[in-house]
Amino acid sequence: MENERLSREKDFTAWSLNSRNAIIVHCFHIFESNMTEHSKEDLEKEFSPFLNPAARGDVKNIAIDYVLGMTGKEDGKQMIASSQKFLDGVISLCEDSDEGVHNKAFKALTNIATDSKLSLQIVKNNKFSEFIVNCFKKILDPSFNQADSVCKFVSNLSRPEECAGCIATNILQSKDVSLSKIVNAMCNVKYNLKSNLHFLAPLLANLSQVPQVRTELMTEREYVIQRCLPFLTYQESAIRRGGIASLIKNCLFDTGYHDWLLGDKVDLLPRLLLPLAGGEEFDSDDMERLPAGVQYLPPDKQRESDPDIRKIIVECLFQLCATKKGRQFVKEKNTYVIMREYHQWEPERMNNPAIMNLIDVLIGDEPAPEHENLREVEVPEDLKKKFTEDDEEEIL
Repeated sequence: MENERLSREKDFTAWSLNSRNAIIVHCFHIFESNMTEHSKEDLEKEFSPFLNPAARGDVKNIAIDYVLGMTGKEDGKQMIASSQKFLDGVISLCEDSDEGVHNKAFKALTNIATDSKLSLQIVKNNKFSEFIVNCFKKILDPSFNQADSVCKFVSNLSRPEECAGCIATNILQSKDVSLSKIVNAMCNVKYNLKSNLHFLAPLLANLSQVPQVRTELMTEREYVIQRCLPFLTYQESAIRRGGIASLIKNCLFDTGYHDWLLGDKVDLLPRLLLPLAGGEEFDSDDMERLPAGVQYLPPDKQRESDPDIRKIIVECLFQLCATKKGRQFVKEKNTYVIMREYHQWEPERMNNPAIMNLIDVLIGDEPAPEHENLREVEVPEDLKKKFTEDDEEEIL
């Protein structure tokens, strides 16, 4: 009899839990399908306690599973991000002791952060400063095995310039996190043996939209940018290569750094040319005029495989030609012969306009003295339209 009683109690407990869980899921379905302001407020009051580290484990798992599923759809992302209480709840679960729960919470926020407008909702959260610093602490913890999940979230979140600015402000003011620590983690491929941290490169690129961040990255005595350059040809990850290419492109918007970047301390030009160079043979005169880093490459030398990264690198080279001194240097290093062979090889027609813009500068005459800095030249609207049409024809 005692065994029968215990069995009935066990069955009742299981039924009770399953029923309670079913009710939770049912109510989230109601939330999703009936979004009047009144029902939303009622549901926030009723179910925000489930999105809380103090909630019962099975309840939290069901709640965050459902939220994660919702953020896989556009209307679901909008729904969660528009509710401050639900957004607060998801953010709080990023600190949950259950690894599965906090990993799902970060994935849900990553989905929300794919929308730049919704990213601002996260950044405007009243606990954002503490939250984002904690995110970087997790990323910079060499023993934290979910660092990639956090890193991907912050990389997505930092894409809009306004969000990048908010994140940068908190980093620059933090005593526990710094740009140098982030760069160190990115440059050390064995920093975390449980996480690859590839998304640190695009994260740094996004942050480099902010002038203060560029100033930190380009500090000559710290050798920050030099440490990043080898990852332009890091074959293990296109994410890293693309992130570093974008980082360089953003830093090149400040023409005051160009002389230093092209000089011996950084030697940027061959670093940019190498991914675009193939194994073509040049005559001795052309070969000797090239930078040492791209001379006498093996016949089987492969170009960068990702067309988007190739385009970013071409745009970097174009930016180096913004000033007269930069143009002269790039021309003198026989950049044209690399670009000529690359242009003939390039299979992606979408890249042709960027390539031709650079080649036109390399083989064209110098502009009038008042137009020496190409960044400062104002192009009339009718010419802008014509250039756009020409680019479109080049792609077709």
